[in-house]
Amino acid sequence: MSSLLLSLSSRPSLRKLALRCHTLRVFSSSTTTNPYLMYSVTYCGEYPEAGAITKLRMFDPAKEDYFTVGDKPLSKELAKSRLVGSSHGWGVFISSQDSILISDYCNPSSSKSNPKMIPLPPRQHVDSCQTELVSGVAMSSSPEEEDFVAAVKFMGPLVGIYMPGQADEGHLRYLPTLQFGYLEQGKLMYSKRDQRFYMPCSGGHHLWSWSGIKSTDPQYHHLRFHNLPQFSISELQLLSSCYRTQQLVESPSGQRFLVKWYVQSLSRYVKSLMLRSVKFNFGGTKRFMVFREEEDMNMCYTEDIGDLCIFLGNNEPFCVKASSFPGLNPNSIYFLGEGYGEGYGVYDIATRTPRSFNPKSFSAFSDIADSPNGKVYVLPDWVPHWIPPSPL
Repeated sequence: MSSLLLSLSSRPSLRKLALRCHTLRVFSSSTTTNPYLMYSVTYCGEYPEAGAITKLRMFDPAKEDYFTVGDKPLSKELAKSRLVGSSHGWGVFISSQDSILISDYCNPSSSKSNPKMIPLPPRQHVDSCQTELVSGVAMSSSPEEEDFVAAVKFMGPLVGIYMPGQADEGHLRYLPTLQFGYLEQGKLMYSKRDQRFYMPCSGGHHLWSWSGIKSTDPQYHHLRFHNLPQFSISELQLLSSCYRTQQLVESPSGQRFLVKWYVQSLSRYVKSLMLRSVKFNFGGTKRFMVFREEEDMNMCYTEDIGDLCIFLGNNEPFCVKASSFPGLNPNSIYFLGEGYGEGYGVYDIATRTPRSFNPKSFSAFSDIADSPNGKVYVLPDWVPHWIPPSPL
Protein backbone atom coordinates (compact mmCIF):
# COMPACT_ATOMS: atom_id res chain seq x y z
CA MET A 1 0.00 0.00 0.00
CA SER A 2 2.81 2.46 0.83
CA SER A 3 4.43 2.03 -2.60
CA LEU A 4 1.05 2.53 -4.24
CA LEU A 5 0.46 5.78 -2.35
CA LEU A 6 3.95 7.00 -3.27
CA SER A 7 3.42 6.29 -6.95
CA LEU A 8 0.14 8.23 -6.87
CA SER A 9 1.60 11.29 -5.16
CA SER A 10 1.07 13.41 -8.26
CA ARG A 11 -2.51 12.21 -8.79
CA PRO A 12 -4.63 13.60 -5.92
CA SER A 13 -7.92 11.94 -6.83
CA LEU A 14 -6.39 8.46 -7.08
CA ARG A 15 -4.33 9.05 -3.94
CA LYS A 16 -7.50 10.04 -2.03
CA LEU A 17 -9.26 6.90 -3.29
CA ALA A 18 -6.36 4.67 -2.26
CA LEU A 19 -6.28 6.22 1.20
CA ARG A 20 -10.00 5.70 1.61
CA CYS A 21 -9.77 2.06 0.51
CA HIS A 22 -6.90 1.53 2.93
CA THR A 23 -8.94 3.08 5.74
CA LEU A 24 -11.90 0.84 4.99
CA ARG A 25 -9.66 -2.23 4.96
CA VAL A 26 -8.14 -1.35 8.32
CA PHE A 27 -11.57 -0.56 9.81
CA SER A 28 -13.10 -3.83 8.64
CA SER A 29 -10.32 -5.91 10.18
CA SER A 30 -10.07 -4.05 13.49
CA THR A 31 -12.06 -4.53 16.66
CA THR A 32 -15.00 -2.20 17.08
CA THR A 33 -17.40 -1.32 19.85
CA ASN A 34 -20.97 -2.51 19.86
CA PRO A 35 -23.70 -0.04 18.93
CA TYR A 36 -24.58 1.82 22.14
CA LEU A 37 -27.48 3.79 23.49
CA MET A 38 -26.48 7.06 25.15
CA TYR A 39 -29.35 7.17 27.61
CA SER A 40 -28.60 10.25 29.69
CA VAL A 41 -25.82 12.42 31.11
CA THR A 42 -25.82 13.03 34.86
CA TYR A 43 -23.90 15.40 37.13
CA CYS A 44 -23.75 16.35 40.80
CA GLY A 45 -24.74 19.85 41.78
CA GLU A 46 -27.66 22.15 41.18
CA TYR A 47 -26.46 23.62 37.89
CA PRO A 48 -24.53 22.11 34.94
CA GLU A 49 -21.62 24.54 35.11
CA ALA A 50 -18.40 24.36 33.12
CA GLY A 51 -16.05 21.89 34.78
CA ALA A 52 -18.84 19.81 36.34
CA ILE A 53 -17.94 16.12 36.36
CA THR A 54 -20.47 14.09 34.42
CA LYS A 55 -21.27 10.45 33.82
CA LEU A 56 -22.59 9.01 30.58
CA ARG A 57 -25.37 6.54 31.28
CA MET A 58 -25.05 3.97 28.50
CA PHE A 59 -26.83 0.81 27.40
CA ASP A 60 -25.36 -2.03 25.33
CA PRO A 61 -28.20 -3.65 23.29
CA ALA A 62 -26.10 -6.71 22.40
CA LYS A 63 -25.49 -7.53 26.07
CA GLU A 64 -28.75 -5.91 27.21
CA ASP A 65 -26.99 -4.27 30.11
CA TYR A 66 -26.11 -0.83 31.44
CA PHE A 67 -22.69 0.69 31.90
CA THR A 68 -21.35 4.14 32.75
CA VAL A 69 -18.51 6.29 31.49
CA GLY A 70 -17.51 8.62 34.30
CA ASP A 71 -15.20 11.50 35.17
CA LYS A 72 -15.91 13.58 32.06
CA PRO A 73 -15.55 17.33 32.76
CA LEU A 74 -18.27 19.39 31.13
CA SER A 75 -16.76 21.97 28.81
CA LYS A 76 -17.78 25.62 28.79
CA GLU A 77 -19.13 25.32 25.26
CA LEU A 78 -21.45 22.43 26.16
CA ALA A 79 -22.55 23.53 29.63
CA LYS A 80 -25.31 25.78 28.29
CA SER A 81 -26.02 23.87 25.08
CA ARG A 82 -28.78 21.52 24.02
CA LEU A 83 -27.99 18.19 22.39
CA VAL A 84 -30.52 17.95 19.56
CA GLY A 85 -29.37 14.88 17.61
CA SER A 86 -26.39 12.85 16.45
CA SER A 87 -24.74 11.22 13.46
CA HIS A 88 -21.64 9.03 13.11
CA GLY A 89 -21.29 9.11 16.92
CA TRP A 90 -21.03 12.93 16.98
CA GLY A 91 -23.62 15.04 18.76
CA VAL A 92 -25.07 18.27 17.36
CA PHE A 93 -25.36 21.01 20.00
CA ILE A 94 -27.09 24.37 19.75
CA SER A 95 -27.24 27.26 22.19
CA SER A 96 -28.13 30.94 22.24
CA GLN A 97 -26.61 33.50 19.90
CA ASP A 98 -27.19 31.19 16.94
CA SER A 99 -24.30 28.95 18.01
CA ILE A 100 -24.08 25.41 16.63
CA LEU A 101 -21.26 22.90 17.10
CA ILE A 102 -20.59 19.18 16.88
CA SER A 103 -18.72 17.10 19.45
CA ASP A 104 -17.87 13.48 20.24
CA TYR A 105 -18.41 14.18 23.96
CA CYS A 106 -21.14 11.52 24.30
CA ASN A 107 -19.17 8.82 22.50
CA PRO A 108 -17.64 6.36 25.01
CA SER A 109 -14.58 6.10 22.76
CA SER A 110 -13.84 9.82 22.95
CA SER A 111 -11.25 11.46 25.20
CA LYS A 112 -12.51 12.08 28.73
CA SER A 113 -10.44 15.19 29.35
CA ASN A 114 -10.31 16.62 25.84
CA PRO A 115 -13.33 15.68 23.68
CA LYS A 116 -13.28 17.00 20.15
CA MET A 117 -15.44 20.00 19.32
CA ILE A 118 -15.92 21.50 15.88
CA PRO A 119 -17.79 24.82 15.56
CA LEU A 120 -20.08 25.24 12.57
CA PRO A 121 -21.22 28.46 10.88
CA PRO A 122 -23.95 30.33 12.80
CA ARG A 123 -27.56 29.36 12.42
CA GLN A 124 -29.51 31.60 10.08
CA HIS A 125 -31.83 34.33 11.30
CA VAL A 126 -35.48 33.78 10.47
CA ASP A 127 -38.64 35.56 11.59
CA SER A 128 -39.66 32.80 13.99
CA CYS A 129 -38.23 30.38 16.52
CA GLN A 130 -38.11 27.53 13.98
CA THR A 131 -34.31 27.22 14.11
CA GLU A 132 -34.58 26.53 17.86
CA LEU A 133 -36.45 23.26 17.19
CA VAL A 134 -34.66 20.35 15.52
CA SER A 135 -36.23 17.12 14.27
CA GLY A 136 -33.28 15.44 12.55
CA VAL A 137 -29.60 15.66 11.66
CA ALA A 138 -27.36 13.88 9.15
CA MET A 139 -23.72 14.04 8.13
CA SER A 140 -21.98 13.06 4.93
CA SER A 141 -19.15 11.41 6.91
CA SER A 142 -17.25 11.69 10.14
CA PRO A 143 -16.57 15.42 10.78
CA GLU A 144 -12.84 14.71 10.68
CA GLU A 145 -12.95 13.66 7.03
CA GLU A 146 -12.40 15.95 4.06
CA ASP A 147 -15.41 17.64 2.43
CA PHE A 148 -17.60 16.99 5.46
CA VAL A 149 -21.14 18.41 5.24
CA ALA A 150 -23.77 18.49 8.02
CA ALA A 151 -27.52 18.94 7.54
CA VAL A 152 -29.92 19.98 10.31
CA LYS A 153 -33.69 19.69 9.86
CA PHE A 154 -35.42 22.51 11.74
CA MET A 155 -39.12 22.70 12.47
CA GLY A 156 -41.21 23.43 9.39
CA PRO A 157 -39.87 23.63 5.82
CA LEU A 158 -36.31 24.53 6.83
CA VAL A 159 -33.05 22.59 6.44
CA GLY A 160 -29.69 24.12 7.37
CA ILE A 161 -26.54 23.03 5.50
CA TYR A 162 -23.16 23.53 7.17
CA MET A 163 -19.44 23.03 6.48
CA PRO A 164 -16.70 23.74 9.04
CA GLY A 165 -14.62 26.80 8.28
CA GLN A 166 -17.29 28.79 6.47
CA ALA A 167 -16.93 32.49 7.14
CA ASP A 168 -20.63 33.30 6.80
CA GLU A 169 -23.85 31.69 7.95
CA GLY A 170 -24.81 28.21 6.88
CA HIS A 171 -26.98 27.76 3.82
CA LEU A 172 -30.74 27.51 4.44
CA ARG A 173 -33.03 25.48 2.21
CA TYR A 174 -36.79 25.97 2.14
CA LEU A 175 -38.80 22.85 1.41
CA PRO A 176 -41.89 23.24 -0.79
CA THR A 177 -44.97 23.40 1.42
CA LEU A 178 -47.06 21.43 -1.09
CA GLN A 179 -45.11 18.29 -0.16
CA PHE A 180 -43.89 19.36 3.28
CA GLY A 181 -46.08 20.96 5.92
CA TYR A 182 -45.30 24.10 7.88
CA LEU A 183 -44.75 21.94 10.98
CA GLU A 184 -42.82 19.20 9.18
CA GLN A 185 -40.71 17.07 11.55
CA GLY A 186 -38.81 15.01 9.02
CA LYS A 187 -35.73 12.85 9.56
CA LEU A 188 -32.61 13.15 7.41
CA MET A 189 -30.28 10.51 5.99
CA TYR A 190 -27.11 10.71 3.91
CA SER A 191 -26.69 8.03 1.26
CA LYS A 192 -23.10 6.94 0.75
CA ARG A 193 -24.24 5.09 -2.35
CA ASP A 194 -25.68 8.17 -4.06
CA GLN A 195 -23.71 10.81 -2.13
CA ARG A 196 -26.98 12.66 -1.49
CA PHE A 197 -29.03 13.73 1.50
CA TYR A 198 -32.57 12.33 1.66
CA MET A 199 -35.68 13.18 3.65
CA PRO A 200 -39.11 11.49 3.47
CA CYS A 201 -42.08 13.85 3.45
CA SER A 202 -45.21 13.49 5.59
CA GLY A 203 -47.02 10.30 4.69
CA GLY A 204 -43.86 8.78 3.25
CA HIS A 205 -45.00 8.97 -0.38
CA HIS A 206 -42.20 11.26 -1.58
CA LEU A 207 -38.52 11.86 -0.93
CA TRP A 208 -36.61 15.12 -1.18
CA SER A 209 -32.88 14.92 -1.94
CA TRP A 210 -29.89 17.11 -2.72
CA SER A 211 -26.21 16.44 -3.27
CA GLY A 212 -24.56 18.89 -0.88
CA ILE A 213 -24.02 22.47 0.14
CA LYS A 214 -23.18 23.66 -3.38
CA SER A 215 -26.05 21.84 -5.00
CA THR A 216 -28.83 23.89 -6.57
CA ASP A 217 -30.73 20.95 -7.99
CA PRO A 218 -32.90 19.36 -5.29
CA GLN A 219 -34.83 16.40 -6.60
CA TYR A 220 -38.26 15.08 -5.70
CA HIS A 221 -38.89 11.37 -5.87
CA HIS A 222 -42.33 9.78 -6.05
CA LEU A 223 -42.42 6.40 -4.31
CA ARG A 224 -44.47 3.49 -5.63
CA PHE A 225 -45.43 0.81 -3.11
CA HIS A 226 -45.85 -2.89 -3.86
CA ASN A 227 -46.66 -6.15 -2.07
CA LEU A 228 -48.70 -4.33 0.57
CA PRO A 229 -49.95 -6.53 3.43
CA GLN A 230 -53.61 -7.23 4.06
CA PHE A 231 -55.06 -5.80 7.26
CA SER A 232 -58.10 -6.71 9.28
CA ILE A 233 -60.57 -3.98 10.22
CA SER A 234 -59.24 -3.93 13.79
CA GLU A 235 -55.65 -3.57 12.54
CA LEU A 236 -56.64 -0.70 10.28
CA GLN A 237 -58.42 1.00 13.17
CA LEU A 238 -55.33 0.63 15.34
CA LEU A 239 -52.95 1.99 12.70
CA SER A 240 -55.25 4.90 11.89
CA SER A 241 -55.24 5.88 15.57
CA CYS A 242 -51.43 5.99 15.70
CA TYR A 243 -48.97 8.81 15.25
CA ARG A 244 -46.72 7.87 12.31
CA THR A 245 -43.23 8.83 11.27
CA GLN A 246 -41.14 7.58 8.36
CA GLN A 247 -37.40 7.24 8.09
CA LEU A 248 -35.05 6.19 5.33
CA VAL A 249 -32.04 4.04 6.21
CA GLU A 250 -29.19 2.58 4.15
CA SER A 251 -27.40 -0.70 4.86
CA PRO A 252 -23.59 -1.09 4.68
CA SER A 253 -24.02 -2.64 1.20
CA GLY A 254 -26.10 0.30 -0.05
CA GLN A 255 -29.54 -1.32 0.18
CA ARG A 256 -32.14 1.21 1.31
CA PHE A 257 -35.28 0.74 3.38
CA LEU A 258 -38.18 3.05 4.17
CA VAL A 259 -39.46 2.40 7.69
CA LYS A 260 -42.89 3.56 8.86
CA TRP A 261 -43.20 3.75 12.64
CA TYR A 262 -46.66 3.61 14.27
CA VAL A 263 -47.02 4.88 17.84
CA GLN A 264 -50.12 5.12 20.00
CA SER A 265 -49.35 8.03 22.29
CA LEU A 266 -49.63 7.28 25.99
CA SER A 267 -51.29 10.00 28.05
CA ARG A 268 -49.40 8.95 31.16
CA TYR A 269 -46.05 8.45 29.48
CA VAL A 270 -43.33 10.35 31.36
CA LYS A 271 -41.58 12.71 28.94
CA SER A 272 -39.47 14.58 31.49
CA LEU A 273 -35.82 13.58 31.37
CA MET A 274 -35.55 14.56 35.03
CA LEU A 275 -38.05 11.82 35.89
CA ARG A 276 -36.73 9.23 33.46
CA SER A 277 -36.70 5.72 34.91
CA VAL A 278 -33.72 3.42 34.66
CA LYS A 279 -36.14 0.72 33.50
CA PHE A 280 -37.00 0.50 29.81
CA ASN A 281 -40.43 0.02 28.29
CA PHE A 282 -41.40 -0.14 24.63
CA GLY A 283 -44.11 2.39 25.38
CA GLY A 284 -46.70 3.09 22.72
CA THR A 285 -44.87 1.55 19.75
CA LYS A 286 -47.36 -0.70 18.00
CA ARG A 287 -45.85 -1.54 14.66
CA PHE A 288 -43.19 -0.90 12.05
CA MET A 289 -43.69 -1.40 8.34
CA VAL A 290 -40.51 -1.91 6.30
CA PHE A 291 -40.23 -1.34 2.54
CA ARG A 292 -37.20 -2.45 0.57
CA GLU A 293 -36.19 -0.09 -2.25
CA GLU A 294 -36.10 -1.75 -5.65
CA GLU A 295 -35.29 -0.07 -8.96
CA ASP A 296 -36.72 3.35 -9.87
CA MET A 297 -37.99 4.15 -6.38
CA ASN A 298 -40.27 1.11 -6.20
CA MET A 299 -40.77 0.20 -2.53
CA CYS A 300 -41.63 -3.43 -1.75
CA TYR A 301 -43.07 -4.37 1.63
CA THR A 302 -40.94 -6.95 3.41
CA GLU A 303 -40.78 -8.79 6.70
CA ASP A 304 -37.26 -10.07 6.06
CA ILE A 305 -34.19 -7.82 5.99
CA GLY A 306 -31.87 -10.77 6.62
CA ASP A 307 -28.91 -10.37 8.95
CA LEU A 308 -29.47 -6.64 9.35
CA CYS A 309 -30.77 -4.69 12.30
CA ILE A 310 -31.86 -1.05 12.12
CA PHE A 311 -31.34 1.64 14.77
CA LEU A 312 -33.89 4.46 14.99
CA GLY A 313 -34.07 7.36 17.43
CA ASN A 314 -32.74 10.89 17.84
CA ASN A 315 -29.86 9.99 15.53
CA GLU A 316 -29.33 9.58 11.83
CA PRO A 317 -30.75 6.07 11.14
CA PHE A 318 -28.17 3.34 10.54
CA CYS A 319 -27.91 -0.42 9.94
CA VAL A 320 -25.41 -3.02 11.11
CA LYS A 321 -25.01 -6.74 10.48
CA ALA A 322 -26.23 -8.59 13.55
CA SER A 323 -23.73 -11.42 13.01
CA SER A 324 -20.88 -8.93 13.49
CA PHE A 325 -22.13 -8.11 17.00
CA PRO A 326 -23.08 -11.28 18.92
CA GLY A 327 -26.19 -10.69 20.98
CA LEU A 328 -27.98 -8.46 18.50
CA ASN A 329 -31.14 -9.86 16.95
CA PRO A 330 -31.13 -10.05 13.14
CA ASN A 331 -34.16 -8.89 11.17
CA SER A 332 -34.97 -6.42 13.94
CA ILE A 333 -35.40 -2.71 14.65
CA TYR A 334 -33.86 -1.19 17.77
CA PHE A 335 -35.77 1.96 18.66
CA LEU A 336 -35.99 4.76 21.19
CA GLY A 337 -38.16 7.82 21.54
CA GLU A 338 -39.93 9.92 24.13
CA GLY A 339 -41.65 12.74 22.26
CA TYR A 340 -44.80 10.73 21.52
CA GLY A 341 -44.36 7.86 23.98
CA GLU A 342 -42.45 5.63 21.56
CA GLY A 343 -40.45 3.99 24.35
CA TYR A 344 -37.31 1.85 24.24
CA GLY A 345 -37.10 -1.65 22.83
CA VAL A 346 -36.48 -4.01 19.95
CA TYR A 347 -39.00 -4.98 17.27
CA ASP A 348 -39.01 -8.38 15.56
CA ILE A 349 -39.90 -7.65 11.93
CA ALA A 350 -40.92 -11.25 11.10
CA THR A 351 -43.33 -11.67 14.04
CA ARG A 352 -44.34 -7.97 14.11
CA THR A 353 -43.73 -7.90 17.85
CA PRO A 354 -42.07 -5.20 20.01
CA ARG A 355 -40.52 -5.98 23.36
CA SER A 356 -38.89 -3.90 26.04
CA PHE A 357 -35.21 -4.18 26.80
CA ASN A 358 -34.48 -6.41 29.77
CA PRO A 359 -31.25 -5.21 31.43
CA LYS A 360 -29.43 -7.85 33.44
CA SER A 361 -28.50 -5.50 36.25
CA PHE A 362 -29.12 -1.97 37.47
CA SER A 363 -25.84 -1.85 39.41
CA ALA A 364 -24.25 0.53 36.90
CA PHE A 365 -26.91 3.09 37.84
CA SER A 366 -26.91 2.42 41.59
CA ASP A 367 -25.05 5.66 42.33
CA ILE A 368 -28.13 7.61 41.26
CA ALA A 369 -29.54 6.76 44.66
CA ASP A 370 -26.19 6.87 46.49
CA SER A 371 -24.64 10.13 45.27
CA PRO A 372 -22.52 12.16 47.77
CA ASN A 373 -25.09 14.93 48.17
CA GLY A 374 -28.08 12.65 47.86
CA LYS A 375 -29.01 13.80 44.37
CA VAL A 376 -27.81 13.19 40.85
CA TYR A 377 -29.16 15.50 38.16
CA VAL A 378 -29.79 14.74 34.51
CA LEU A 379 -28.87 17.22 31.80
CA PRO A 380 -32.45 17.93 30.74
CA ASP A 381 -31.92 19.06 27.15
CA TRP A 382 -29.64 16.26 25.94
CA VAL A 383 -31.64 13.76 23.92
CA PRO A 384 -30.90 10.01 24.10
CA HIS A 385 -29.56 8.52 20.88
CA TRP A 386 -27.91 5.49 19.32
CA ILE A 387 -24.17 5.58 18.67
CA PRO A 388 -22.93 3.37 15.78
CA PRO A 389 -19.93 1.05 16.18
CA SER A 390 -16.53 2.75 16.27
CA PRO A 391 -12.94 1.42 16.28
CA LEU A 392 -11.46 0.68 19.67
